[in-house]
Amino acid sequence: MSKIVEELNELAISKQYEQGDIRNNFRRNDSLLRRKLYSYLPYLFLTNLSSLLLVSVDGLVVGNLVGSSALSSVNVFSPVITAIGVFSGLIAMGISTMISTAMGNNEIDELSYLKKAARTTMIVSAFAIGVIQIPIAYALLSTYNLSPEFKHQVWQYGLGVMISMPFGLISTVGVYEMQILGKAKVLAVLAGVEGGLNLIFDLLFVGAFHMGVAGAGFGTAAANVVRCTITVLYLAKKTDIYKCGDAKLRLKDVKLLITSGISESSYSLMMAVQSYFMIRILLFVFGESAGVINEVCVFCLSLVDVIILSVTGSARPLAGIFTGANDVPAVRMLIRQCVLLLSVLGGLVTLAVFSMTEFFFTIHGVTEIPEHGIMSLRLFTLCFIFRGIDAIFRLYFANQKDNTYSTTATVLGYAALPVLAFIIPFFLPQPFLWTAYLITEFAVLIANLCRYVYWIKKNKEPGISDDQTIYLSVTPEDAIEASREVREYAKEHGYSEKLAYRAALCMEEMVHYAKAVAGTKEVDIQIILKFFADSCVFAMIDDGECIMLNEDDASRELITNYGLIRKIARNVSYQYVLDMNYTVFTFQ
Repeated sequence: MSKIVEELNELAISKQYEQGDIRNNFRRNDSLLRRKLYSYLPYLFLTNLSSLLLVSVDGLVVGNLVGSSALSSVNVFSPVITAIGVFSGLIAMGISTMISTAMGNNEIDELSYLKKAARTTMIVSAFAIGVIQIPIAYALLSTYNLSPEFKHQVWQYGLGVMISMPFGLISTVGVYEMQILGKAKVLAVLAGVEGGLNLIFDLLFVGAFHMGVAGAGFGTAAANVVRCTITVLYLAKKTDIYKCGDAKLRLKDVKLLITSGISESSYSLMMAVQSYFMIRILLFVFGESAGVINEVCVFCLSLVDVIILSVTGSARPLAGIFTGANDVPAVRMLIRQCVLLLSVLGGLVTLAVFSMTEFFFTIHGVTEIPEHGIMSLRLFTLCFIFRGIDAIFRLYFANQKDNTYSTTATVLGYAALPVLAFIIPFFLPQPFLWTAYLITEFAVLIANLCRYVYWIKKNKEPGISDDQTIYLSVTPEDAIEASREVREYAKEHGYSEKLAYRAALCMEEMVHYAKAVAGTKEVDIQIILKFFADSCVFAMIDDGECIMLNEDDASRELITNYGLIRKIARNVSYQYVLDMNYTVFTFQ
């Protein structure tokens, strides 16, 4: 483990700037990444907190208004929800990964084809999930050997939830699409509306109308339909995510979207498998109280998942953009920021559960805590930190299109959990079966770190980055000095001085242009320069005001200077994405 950490530090930090003085004087910093990451985080935290209310409110309401049996029935149906949700995750993750990467590549035509494929795939998948969920639910519940009364109660709850599943898929895709578009505030509002409506509908159906556990299921369905409708209307009216011009549907794009989501969906699938087998093992070990203990554990896991989903959701659009731009240092800095955040916040949740264990049973209406309940919950929380770090690595591997490794690690790692949970009680006290989560997450973390080292080494191979690419963080005050060093760097390394002068001039003008348009606002500017034998590519990403580079827009100051740059560049592309200007010039 210590050797892995040493290699990470050496490769990711020290060697990153080993060639060229320019990398020391204008070393790439993480100011832009941190600013954008932390600007998304509060809204996504509210979004996922509202989603927690949506997911957990059913158990809280029925536990307090109906009883422990109803609470257990909600928990027993949860593996079915997770299993069906695999398809939503597959489609949503694939769409968000490929569209955000296409944005980073500035491939406008390719983006239109992907949007067409995404829209069609989403609609077809929603219809498909409405059909395939029925045999899946029946098959899973039939294996539990439940009593007729309890089985009837489980199906009462499940009917309403299954009505919501097709709408839930569309909503999930919409969530990921809004994340890559940087619509964090809208997401927070939509999630709050859905979570609040679910609570209101649950209290109305279960409390006022006395529909029992079935009321909670129909409450979830009603809230999901409303959320889905608002999401689709907003994306259609306020964004261009559904607009793809006359682009035709290509099967290769559909395949690409689906395969790109395999990594995340394999994780969701294994979670579904885990949940199914763990319910069976828990019923065997703890008896009828298993549902109650597991429901409280799942609730606490949802708390840490709020943090994990918030951090990974904030990082997802940035990871896609910078991966598409081939900005290797930015992606690594993003990963380090997220690992730090998830470690600290996951540790805080663990401490909170340890210090207030009884409270989490009480809010579920549990007046008599089952035997081993306290110890079970505390041992379960030990996996929280590792779970978060593994999640950010899955995001990284997905953007690297390393689906084979990620899927294999997920399947092998998490498939071992039920086996460990079954074996441990034969050698240790019953509550220690929960340490299977800790062992599994830690084992996957070690494998992920090794794979991360592999990718760092691969990206450092000659010809990929070091020999021809420069990564810079430049302030308007230092633009002229940075320009001089770019020219000197090109001269020292044998690149075309003419192209270097053009790129350096471009950098000076664009940096000052971004500052002038932003006015008094502080602007973070990241630059990538790629030198080739007969060409040079200049890319700049900044979080200033939208500059709308348009030669015909007479209202823009410094437009003459921009026009000059266009005259000396072979071509130029521009996007305003994630509230950032992303401009690419090619000189030849």
